[in-house]
Amino acid sequence: QIAIALGVNPLALLLPEVMASNVVGISTLIGTPTNILIGSYAGITFNDFLVNLTPGVLLALVALVVYNEFIYRHELAASEGEGVSSLLMDKLAERGRITEPEHLRKAAVVGAGMLALFVFGEQIHLVPAVTALIGATALLVWIQPDVKEMIEAVDWTTLVFFISLFVVVGAIQEVGLISVIADLIGRLVGVNLLLAMLVVTWSSALASTVVANIPFTAAMLPVVGYLTLTIPGAESQVLFYCLSVGAAMGGNGSLIGASANMVTAGIAERAGHPVSYIYFLKKGFPALILTVALAFLWLMLRFLV
Repeated sequence: QIAIALGVNPLALLLPEVMASNVVGISTLIGTPTNILIGSYAGITFNDFLVNLTPGVLLALVALVVYNEFIYRHELAASEGEGVSSLLMDKLAERGRITEPEHLRKAAVVGAGMLALFVFGEQIHLVPAVTALIGATALLVWIQPDVKEMIEAVDWTTLVFFISLFVVVGAIQEVGLISVIADLIGRLVGVNLLLAMLVVTWSSALASTVVANIPFTAAMLPVVGYLTLTIPGAESQVLFYCLSVGAAMGGNGSLIGASANMVTAGIAERAGHPVSYIYFLKKGFPALILTVALAFLWLMLRFLV
C-alpha cells in the first residue's frame, strides 16, 4: 500500500526487505529457522552466533543496500507520490493506527523477557525452544486471542510446501544418500580447513537456490558434523557458521530458496503483483554472490588469520 501511494513498483520495496531479512537473520540463534537447526544440532549458543557472525553480516548488509539502490534506482526515482487519492491515504493512516495498545504493551513485556532468556538462559541450560514455548504460552494466557482467527491467518499453502520438502529430505537421509554426500565431500576436502570452508559455504549457497534452505540445512547437518570431527581446526565450529552463511544468504538466490521468499511472494500475488521465479532469480542471484563473498571473507579473517 505504501508503494502504491508513492507510485512505486511494490517489488522495489518487497524484494530488498526479504533479501535483508535473509542476510541479517543469521546474526542470532533465533533470526532464521536454519540457525535454530544449526544451534540445536551443534550446541552453538545465541551469543556465539552474535559474536562470530555479526561483523560479516553488517558488511554484507551494507553491500546489499548499495546493490538494491542500484538495481531499483529507476523505480525508486519514478514518482514522488503526486496525485495520491485521499481515500488511499486514509486507508494507510487507518492501517498504521495502533488499535490495541494494551495488547502491544503486554507483547512488549513478554518479548523483552524472551530476549533476556535467549541471551542469558544458556547459563541455566534453558534451550531456545523452551524459551519460545514459554513466551507463546504467556501471550496466549495473558492476551487470550481468538485462536480460530489466528489459525485462519496462517499461510497453510507455504507450510504444506515445506512439510513436503522435509519428507523428501527425511527419505533421502533414510536411504543413505546423505552419508554418500558426506563421504564425497570428505574425500574432496581432505584435511584442508580452508577448502572445507569454501565447499560448505558455496555448495550451501548454490544448493539453496534449488532446494529450500531449511530442509537443505537439516540434511547438511550430519555432513558438516562429520567434517568438523575429521578436519584439524574445525573444532571451532567454523564449518557450521559457513553452513549458516551459505544456507541463509543463499536463500536470496531463488524464489524457493527461503521461507521468507515464499511468504512474500504469496502476499505480493494476493495484492496483484506476482513475483515470477525468473524475476526473483535475476534480482536475487547477484545479491547472493555479493553477500556470501563478503561474509565468507569475514569468516576467513575470524577463524584463519
